[in-house]
Amino acid sequence: MSRNVSIVVVILVLVVIAGYLVWLRSRVEPTVSPELEQTQVTPTPAPSLIASPSATPGSEATGAGRQRISTPGAVTR
Repeated sequence: MSRNVSIVVVILVLVVIAGYLVWLRSRVEPTVSPELEQTQVTPTPAPSLIASPSATPGSEATGAGRQRISTPGAVTR
């Protein structure tokens, strides 16, 4: 037997063994079924939504308004 033939035979044997192991794994692997766990649901208090008096509908804080910067000369007495 030449060296090339022996290398091909070894590679084919490894491929056949790998294929067999993959097939065996697919046969032995248990099917995953969803398990029904009974959990007790406890009601949690929901936060109540209270509108604040300073909130106006449609106003957003975009920063587009004019900002007032206080300087030492602009202080009224």
